[in-house]
Amino acid sequence: MQDSPQDAAFERQLETWGASHSDAELSPEIRRKVQGILTSSLTPVKPLPSQSRLTLAFLAVFVACTVGLIAIMDKAGFHLMTEAQMASMAAILAGGGILFSLIVAWDMVPGSRQRFPLSLVLALSGFGVLGGIALLFPWRTSAAFVSEGWPCAVMELTIAVPGAVVFWLLARRGALLGGAGVGAAVGGLAVVLALAVLQFRCMFQQAPHLLVWHGGTAAMLIGLGALIGEWRRDRWTP
Repeated sequence: MQDSPQDAAFERQLETWGASHSDAELSPEIRRKVQGILTSSLTPVKPLPSQSRLTLAFLAVFVACTVGLIAIMDKAGFHLMTEAQMASMAAILAGGGILFSLIVAWDMVPGSRQRFPLSLVLALSGFGVLGGIALLFPWRTSAAFVSEGWPCAVMELTIAVPGAVVFWLLARRGALLGGAGVGAAVGGLAVVLALAVLQFRCMFQQAPHLLVWHGGTAAMLIGLGALIGEWRRDRWTP
């Protein structure tokens, strides 16, 4: 789209004024033109909901996706875990979903107060999941450790990547500034979703399997999300 001759002439007037009359005031005609251009360039924006509503929106999507995927997929984990294991892992993963939802909601509003940093959320979620697995599940290793494990890693990737896309599209309603933090937060929320589904689907409820193939894959995916967020830093803002 090219500037009109009238706009070009107006720009030359401003340049001439700036070069030769830097201490003088703008003429009333030029001031009216500047005011008109600035006014016409303003466009209405739709205000964002409150941060509590944004957080609830992410949690609603998180819960709906988790429940829906668990309902349609195999539920071998339900039959293999004890009630204490199911309740503890559900509480840990739900807590991770809440924390990451808060972080992403805060990232949608530049300058908003973040009550705790992303590094703390990553540490709490990581120690919670890994510690829960280490304490709650038996330490047995199968002879088919690799052949049993890689399908879980692939399934986690299959769930987490579309989940990250869904959460990213929802987060794009705000004014994301991008960077590694945003990528890690969105990726973390998607990873917690994938871990919750896998936990109740997986038939290998042993600590080594869960730590390596579930937890290890989750850590790599969050790191990948941080790298993608940093790489796309200048393209996140609509």
